[in-house]
Amino acid sequence: MRVRFAPSPTGFLHIGNARTAVANFIIAKKENASFILRIEDTDMERSTKESERSILEDLRWMGIDWDEGPDRDGGHGPYRQSERFDIYDAYTRKLLESGNAYHCYCTVEELDAMRKACEAAEKPFVYPGKCRNLTAEQAKSFKDAGRRPTVRFRVPDGEIITVRDHIKGTVVFGSENIGGDFIIVRSDGTPIYNYIVIIDDALMKVTHVIRGEDHLPNTPKQILVARALDLPVPEYAHLALVLGPDRSKLSKRHGITSVEMYRKEGYLPEALFNYLAMLGWATETGEEILSLGEIVKQIELSSLSRSAAVFDFQKLRWMNGNYIRGYDLSKITDFFIPHIKDAGYDVDDMPRERLESVISLVRGNCEILSDIGKIIGIFLDDVFLPDEEADGLLREEDSKKIVESAKKIAGSGLDAGNYSSELIKRIKADTSLGGKKLFLPARAIITGRLKGPELDLSLPLIGFERCMKRIDYCHEKYCRQ
Repeated sequence: MRVRFAPSPTGFLHIGNARTAVANFIIAKKENASFILRIEDTDMERSTKESERSILEDLRWMGIDWDEGPDRDGGHGPYRQSERFDIYDAYTRKLLESGNAYHCYCTVEELDAMRKACEAAEKPFVYPGKCRNLTAEQAKSFKDAGRRPTVRFRVPDGEIITVRDHIKGTVVFGSENIGGDFIIVRSDGTPIYNYIVIIDDALMKVTHVIRGEDHLPNTPKQILVARALDLPVPEYAHLALVLGPDRSKLSKRHGITSVEMYRKEGYLPEALFNYLAMLGWATETGEEILSLGEIVKQIELSSLSRSAAVFDFQKLRWMNGNYIRGYDLSKITDFFIPHIKDAGYDVDDMPRERLESVISLVRGNCEILSDIGKIIGIFLDDVFLPDEEADGLLREEDSKKIVESAKKIAGSGLDAGNYSSELIKRIKADTSLGGKKLFLPARAIITGRLKGPELDLSLPLIGFERCMKRIDYCHEKYCRQ
């Protein structure tokens, strides 16, 4: 078994394409198959080396590696389509010589006029075969007029194309319903995806093509080309589409759609991989947090859903939070450090033990690594300003009593050795307040928040001097007005 992932380097790796890569990688692992990475870069205007590098980096970051590809020759290269034009030219000549393809001299304007006529008649556009049977004289006159021809594949009449899809089941197409004779080579000599993909799959000995169902309508065209060239046809499995929460095609308006942005936001590769693997698939036990080994063991190509999968951004955050909490402390601390620096804090000189203690305490409040930027100031800022909720609470009369008491106690016998164990205890004794009326205002004074890491564990890490400064600040702000 040999599978492939074939991205176009025209931008960042889209989350839908990443899901296709994940599916191919998992099935390759399960079947001990070869996994091929092919770069489909025939869109010369939009394809860039920068995009290719970005895609490869994103795949590696997710833990996806390949057996053959642009950087790993497995004997079936080149693995960039832009480097295979001589191969395609030879097959194009074969199709022209056999009569399975022909030169088409229709201009863009003529084709547009045909499309508009079909729209006016409320009919789908089907190329009428205007250039199917040109005489040598007619072709010469077009050439003499400076027209540069495309090459069209001659779609046979009355042919049935049956696709036995591992996910969709049996899908049957009639050759009369695929849009007529289709272009396989543009007028500038660049071959079309629908044409060369089946050539590449055959020459790279791909046995199973696992891709999104948006490619399903292309499949009969590819099979017809394979038949005309006497090439083997791979088995197909078309993955259901990934939709946004409103069940429209997933796009930027729904949220982050590129793997690179998930990396920057602080998602862990294991979490994103796990989530994408579960799109359109579920375990028999209902488990959702699974290692690669567990996914490979349980998944089957035929068990993937035929129905579209809805991308749940909140569920991905939840899953990522689970991975953050379960990660080795030293490693997750290293992952947090760039996000701490992005938030404006230099922790290079901070004792590693203290930093890991802080991360151990707060990582349960982080669903993504960048969440640390909203929390870390509790432990590093001299005064951590109360947020809107905390500010509102500290303006209440009972809360002001807590602030007054904290100010009084701070100046009478508290020091670096006892403040973390005595402060709350003494405020309670002084005010006779308890429960939420004590702990919420105390938390608001010290952390500026009503929710967050446990206060008794936070106090030692915040430090005596910072706690005293925050009490002074809140006393000045709320009790002297």
